[in-house]
Amino acid sequence: MSDNIQIAAALDDRYVIERELGSGGMAVVYLARDKKLDREVALKVLRPELGAVLGSDRFLTEIKISARLDHPHILTLIDSGEADGFLYYVLPYVRGESLRDRLNREHQLSIEDALAITKQVASALDYAHRQGLVHRDIKPENILLQEGEAMLADFGIALAVKEAGGNRLTQTGLSLGTPQYMSPEQATGDRGIDARSDVYSLAAVFYEMLAGEPPVTGASAQSMIAKLMTEQPTHLRVLRDTVSPEMDAAVAKALAKTAADRFPTAGDFVRALEAKSTTQASDNVAVPANRRRFQVAAVVAIVAAIAAATAVSVRRNKPVPHASLGDKTQLTSTGNVLVPAIAPDGKQLAYVTRTCGAKGCTYQAIVQDVGGTATRAILDGATAVYSLEWSPDRRNLMFTGTIGGRSGAFLLSALGGEPKFLRSGPATFYAGGDSLLLGPMYKPDSVFYIRVTALDGIARDSIRVASAGQGMGSLSVIPGTNFILALIIQSPHGLWQVIDRGGKVLDKVVNACTCGGLAATDAVWLARAGDGVEESVIRIAVDRTNGHLATRQDTMAHGLFTQFSLTSDGQGMVMDVGIFDHSVWAVSLADALKGVLPDDKRIAHASSPVAATISPDGSRLLVRRNLPTAGGVNENRYSIMPFGGGTETPLPVSGKPIRVTWSDSVTVNVSTQASGKVHLAEVDVRTGVQRNGLEVPDSVVVDFAPLPNGWVWIPAQADRLVVSTAGQRHDYPNPKGIGGTARIITDVARSRVLFNGYGGTSGDSAVFGTFSPTDGKFTILTMKFAEATYITPLTGAHAALFAVAEAQDTWHLYAVDGPGQLTSLGQIPRAVQTFSVSEDLSRAAVTVRDYRADAWLHKVVSH
Repeated sequence: MSDNIQIAAALDDRYVIERELGSGGMAVVYLARDKKLDREVALKVLRPELGAVLGSDRFLTEIKISARLDHPHILTLIDSGEADGFLYYVLPYVRGESLRDRLNREHQLSIEDALAITKQVASALDYAHRQGLVHRDIKPENILLQEGEAMLADFGIALAVKEAGGNRLTQTGLSLGTPQYMSPEQATGDRGIDARSDVYSLAAVFYEMLAGEPPVTGASAQSMIAKLMTEQPTHLRVLRDTVSPEMDAAVAKALAKTAADRFPTAGDFVRALEAKSTTQASDNVAVPANRRRFQVAAVVAIVAAIAAATAVSVRRNKPVPHASLGDKTQLTSTGNVLVPAIAPDGKQLAYVTRTCGAKGCTYQAIVQDVGGTATRAILDGATAVYSLEWSPDRRNLMFTGTIGGRSGAFLLSALGGEPKFLRSGPATFYAGGDSLLLGPMYKPDSVFYIRVTALDGIARDSIRVASAGQGMGSLSVIPGTNFILALIIQSPHGLWQVIDRGGKVLDKVVNACTCGGLAATDAVWLARAGDGVEESVIRIAVDRTNGHLATRQDTMAHGLFTQFSLTSDGQGMVMDVGIFDHSVWAVSLADALKGVLPDDKRIAHASSPVAATISPDGSRLLVRRNLPTAGGVNENRYSIMPFGGGTETPLPVSGKPIRVTWSDSVTVNVSTQASGKVHLAEVDVRTGVQRNGLEVPDSVVVDFAPLPNGWVWIPAQADRLVVSTAGQRHDYPNPKGIGGTARIITDVARSRVLFNGYGGTSGDSAVFGTFSPTDGKFTILTMKFAEATYITPLTGAHAALFAVAEAQDTWHLYAVDGPGQLTSLGQIPRAVQTFSVSEDLSRAAVTVRDYRADAWLHKVVSH
């Protein structure tokens, strides 16, 4: 039996080993899933020959010392133990890459990147050294990079092995530390190792980041140790002439062979590295430069202020011309175009295509010249796509979607290559394309911070924006200015704000939805509607001198599309134009899991949006159709249909329901809105009789579910659950780890509420759990990566169903019986937009949306 199989069997009660990630001199590293907490972890198992000479009790005692470290740049030990003779320890799994991976790919880093990584690692070392702990194994493999942050792994592991193994380690032939980065005193086995040894190793890593190789190299460990003790490394400035003399001297001092000649702390080393760059920065950074311009131009500004005020007055009073779309040109003819993006100069087009098979759909990013037919793929294998944007200099694109199990904004080179993950929040290009603006994904607060970064995603500055909301949904920049267009989510509305570089709000406009928007040199363009519903695109002229928006809004387009895009001058607008095809099937769940959707089971088919949810007992379907009204505005129409198809009966409710869900098999939950308040009620689908009515003072309710004598609902902020029973209201904030709640449903007995939402640190982790309305207790059952989710209570063998869209249209179903107790029911092997199942898992309603579209370029005309 192989070691891997033995290890998997030994740890089966707590961890499921998924695959081997790598191996080193001391341990083999596995990607594993923690059964209890349902999370991915890095499981490190000591090599058997090493474990054989270590006493498990002593090793576990020593290794637990490092568990007390709590620092943002230290990967903290979360578990350790012994199983069937295997010694192991567990660390959080970082989805990024190691510094070694990056060096293998790029060979050398910029001075700025190397310094940023070194500063973060140094802060971790200084913290640990103050606790009396020395790492002893600083190397690129132990520095992990995630979302622009460096994390130091395996802290204290080498020390634990040494203390536990003592002199017996020499019998194994294994050495502690890595020769290329090992300090001389560590190489000679000196027991008086202190912080200065880690300073040496950190300097060796910094040296390699700039030089492309460590300061000591050799054919074997023995030859490297011999060089370490007798030879001086080549000065860094000799290998890279852009390194300043001060930085070169700092590295040489940190690599001194005698510990007493080095910097006493890692922080001292970093400050010496920055000495020259700090002096230079004082002559070049934006604030002092602005101060110099102010001093030089102060007198001129006083005179110019009068003329500027007069000019602004004239501009405000000058009529703003109307704008509309003129001639249009078809740019593609494949019928497979999503989120088209036109380059700022109008010369190139980028878009996404979709390829679907039995295991789901993948997405490819394509670039072609406008007017040409030759295409080239710059990205393949994405599992979700939401937007695409060119940089002003056309060198890069911003892709928002999911790649390799990570969801968020990615930087793509227009020439192709590996995508670079930036963050799980809004992002856009800034300062001509050589900088980025990264917004917060979710933060229900009165203040937001927009990070200003280089293309590597490492923050160099931030912009403080004061505006209450649930999060920031989108960012754009008015070309040629420092004005930023930011969407603040105030569900169900969006507040678009024009802000300056200092975070001051210059003007704002409320949008009816939280839809996307873009800025051109002369106007901002906003979408008004939602995905899959006919949308309007409006244009609002903007004054480039002060960021003020015009009062008039021009409607530029109306229809179905996935994205619109603008040339920087606002004279050209690209959007996808095509045909939606919506179909609803009523089938057995077994057939749905096989992808069997026969024509005779299709109960609805339309070009306008249509979907259905199945009643708990599987006998009825609640059908929702989005149809245009006489006034040209779409609205939802609800009806009831037998499961097998047939006559649709309009839902017997008055007014315009906002949201309708099943309560039981003959009753639906309905929300309507009037006078700024939401009214909740349960309605009998056969008679229209209402019960359990409640007027909620909140103007927005995200979702709601009935209780035996009241209701529970999610308010607009999604930061808590509200319970109202017997006339008493109680607010229960989301516990730590839940960023926001999205859906709730009462279980069969109506004693518990099932909820799902997303994790507090990343928007791509779906949380599923239960909530007790009597005492406000939240229980998290599982957390998984998801593009979308579906939950429902079950009867019979399982308690609930939790389904996740692992790709944009690919659903995996799980039965849940308790915390971490998941049973896979299978995956629907075709692209599906939505689905619902009966509580006995016998029947399902499945909605499929097909879309065939091409990109069209519209000329914008003023009149």
